[in-house]
Amino acid sequence: MYQYAELVHWMKHRNSVLIPASVDIDLTNICNQDCYYCDSATFRAAHPESQNLQQYLKLIDQLSSWHSYSKETTGSLNTICFSGGGEPTLYKGYEQIIAHSIRCGFRTSLTTNGTNLDRLIYNVDVPTLQSIAWIGVDMDAGNEVMYETIRQTKTKTVFSKVVENITMLSKIGVNVDIKILLNELNSTEEELRSVFTLAKSTGARMLYFRPTVLDNQAFDCRPMADLIEQLGAEYQVRARINLKKFEPRTYNRCHQMYQFLIFSSDGQMYSCCENKGNQNFSIGAWNQGDFRDLWLGQQHHAMYNKINTQLCQPCRSHNHNLGIEQVMQNPELQDILFY
Repeated sequence: MYQYAELVHWMKHRNSVLIPASVDIDLTNICNQDCYYCDSATFRAAHPESQNLQQYLKLIDQLSSWHSYSKETTGSLNTICFSGGGEPTLYKGYEQIIAHSIRCGFRTSLTTNGTNLDRLIYNVDVPTLQSIAWIGVDMDAGNEVMYETIRQTKTKTVFSKVVENITMLSKIGVNVDIKILLNELNSTEEELRSVFTLAKSTGARMLYFRPTVLDNQAFDCRPMADLIEQLGAEYQVRARINLKKFEPRTYNRCHQMYQFLIFSSDGQMYSCCENKGNQNFSIGAWNQGDFRDLWLGQQHHAMYNKINTQLCQPCRSHNHNLGIEQVMQNPELQDILFY
């Protein structure tokens, strides 16, 4: 809420450079799986490239020094998430980039299918690993049959290897969360019990459930909420289900465009995580010149002013936009927060 209040204040005055609160960095568009619900397959096929290791390290240094680079700044970048249209652990040297982000003081997280998480274990010291905010491993199932039905590994299955990686990281005190996109295949009680059994056996910190979005529609997982809570208590596994996507929009603009930035592996910066590859949402190239000169430029403001959020599919930013809009419509909240 403090970040929301800060953003609303900046939007009213715009007399400084607002540094975004969070960024995503995509290391590669290459993936070893072909999940049936994936919305990045077309983008990956059109933009299979990645940037070199030194460019990613330089990018993190630029993010770290943003305050000193830009005059009259406000806000603070505190979170870097390594996600991607592809699988980040397939990128050679990804563990060096993760460690550099942590050592630069960023709250660092990783979203992955877990294939090469063992490289972290073998190449990064334990204290640094324990400083990772969280690693979210997309599993979608608690058994190999359902795992492959949904995730469709392109070569041989990696299910056992991923389970082993989660277990090893959990044992040394790394926050590993198992992520489940609920859909018509994995939402039966039998499949959910399989997921809880897996989480219990690996020592994962928690299970995180959210709905699969397919053809711009979120799978209605609200009927599973009570069962998931019941199973969490039964198996003594922490479980969370995100139902925010089902809350109606109260906003007409995507305010998160000023608080969240995606550095894609195609070398472009995007203001929308659902529109990578769409030049209408590209702020410019981050791998040429200095990206900080493009942030909050004319093209950036034009995106914000033109977007019609009623045409958007349910997305990550929805929950944040609800909170920002609440502050915009109730200015007294800013005073209450700082009173």
